[in-house]
Amino acid sequence: METKLSRAIKASNELITNLHRDGLDRGCIATFNNFLTIKENFADDENDLHHSLDALKNTAYGGTRLYDSMCDLINRTFYRNGNLSRPWIMIVVTDGNDISSTRSAQMCAEEIRNKFTKENSNFLFLIGVGDDVNSSTMEMMAERGNFTYIPVKDFYLLEYAFMLLALKVTNSLNVSIRDFSINDASVTWAEVQKQRQISQVAIDYALLIDVSGSMSDRIYGPPPPKCFAGHDLKEKHLYNWYCDVCGENGQSSICKYYCARCDFSACPDHCKPGVECKPVDYCPNHHPLRCVKWTRKWVCDEDRRLFNGGTSLRCQQCDYDICINCLEDRNIIHRFARLILES
Repeated sequence: METKLSRAIKASNELITNLHRDGLDRGCIATFNNFLTIKENFADDENDLHHSLDALKNTAYGGTRLYDSMCDLINRTFYRNGNLSRPWIMIVVTDGNDISSTRSAQMCAEEIRNKFTKENSNFLFLIGVGDDVNSSTMEMMAERGNFTYIPVKDFYLLEYAFMLLALKVTNSLNVSIRDFSINDASVTWAEVQKQRQISQVAIDYALLIDVSGSMSDRIYGPPPPKCFAGHDLKEKHLYNWYCDVCGENGQSSICKYYCARCDFSACPDHCKPGVECKPVDYCPNHHPLRCVKWTRKWVCDEDRRLFNGGTSLRCQQCDYDICINCLEDRNIIHRFARLILES
């Protein structure tokens, strides 16, 4: 059975695999319980980072010295060894509340703002996992410290939070990442890798992982993904099924993600533990669109074209259908409008 720490290690390995670029980026691995420990100090070799992470197994013990450790990592690692010509990224993972720091939460936040996040190119993400984290305190710190706090329900969602975080970091050169949500189930590691290869900006980043005693707690299976309506998706034997999100035909007679209440099927590309599937788009009344494969005639409600069979994106509640071509045209218009607003 897995522990909180083993899941954190697994998620961190995935993050590094997809975020790090040898010869360009530098990564640091650090841990904290009653004190801060630097396991790997800004290495440019990805393998060194993976080895340091794998060595953390079965090392959870002691208390939680969160606030001091965050500030110590900035002072002892970024200030001493960080490259001032590149963005600095700091990612902190904890499952509990600080019980050992000499600094208060407010003092920690102010020091982070004054020494780290005052630079627009530097970003700090504090991820609180589980129900034992005092989110109100973390949110106060994030506001005063000018960084992002990300509450995550359980450790099975940590990898997904990392996935979105990596994409946000890559895009942070042009857009704001202060508003963060982990509800977009359409993001994949492949998309992260694609964006990382496009970006030519080198970064120095550090992972600060909680290894206090509670991180040795065992965790159980991940919560099931959810349909558009928020119902749990379960495995079911189906014949000739297709994904209601993207229209891809099922590869076997077993659909792993099915909602009997909504007669909703999804392929694994759109399913994340505990997260609602995200539709391709929405109808004019902002209801999620489901993919429908027609065997009779139907009319696109955007351009009024008549189709004999084929695929539409449909809102049953509004009796609304849109063809793929109109959907693509609409998305292009939205992208241009967004570019104009952001310029």
